[in-house]
Amino acid sequence: MLDIFYVNPWLVAVGEISFVVLASIVCISVCVCTRKIRLARYDFELKRDMIQRGLSAEDIRTVIGAGRKTAKGREARANVANSPNLATQRAAHP
Repeated sequence: MLDIFYVNPWLVAVGEISFVVLASIVCISVCVCTRKIRLARYDFELKRDMIQRGLSAEDIRTVIGAGRKTAKGREARANVANSPNLATQRAAHP
């Protein structure tokens, strides 16, 4: 069985490279999943704390939306895209 590695030594290098790539993909996947779980936990704890303080659902939505940078960017892009004067805005700012 090990004779194949003596006849074709490049198979060892291919095996090692394949193992490193596979191990890297697994590590990255675990890190991404762990990060998503951690962020969801922080979000849950923040919401639970705000509910315990007696904030309304609208107040919680406002706080969560204000803390996310992507929410501001999406709102700004939506406002510009839905603006009736979009052509004049683009003409004014080339």
